[in-house]
Amino acid sequence: MPDFRRRARRFVFLAAAAWMLLSPAYVQVLGGRAAAVRTWQMFHRRGIGICSARYYDRGQLVDRYAVLGVTRSAAPPDLRRIRDEKRARRVARRLCAALGPGADLRLELRCGERDGLRTVLDREANLCIK
Repeated sequence: MPDFRRRARRFVFLAAAAWMLLSPAYVQVLGGRAAAVRTWQMFHRRGIGICSARYYDRGQLVDRYAVLGVTRSAAPPDLRRIRDEKRARRVARRLCAALGPGADLRLELRCGERDGLRTVLDREANLCIK
């Protein structure tokens, strides 16, 4: 009887390990779809409400922390976590003041939504012109 239990446990363990190892390959490699096998998603709904803001001056990427004279770890939260266009434009005003007259600051702003990143601004206009 103990030999039967050992074999049963080994079978259950191997079946579970095979399921964990092979089910992602069924979806990703073979293109299969089944209710029992879910597709893999990285960061499911994690980026909703967070924006990626990149500032450019004459085509060159601007490090907003260096321009404003702070390190990323010591920067205030409104400079680190940009959540919408209004906050991104507020940071742009500070950058324009720090860069001085003649700056051509443009913003590439993408915000996380349920379906992925949505482009809000794509460097269309100079933000330093009033």
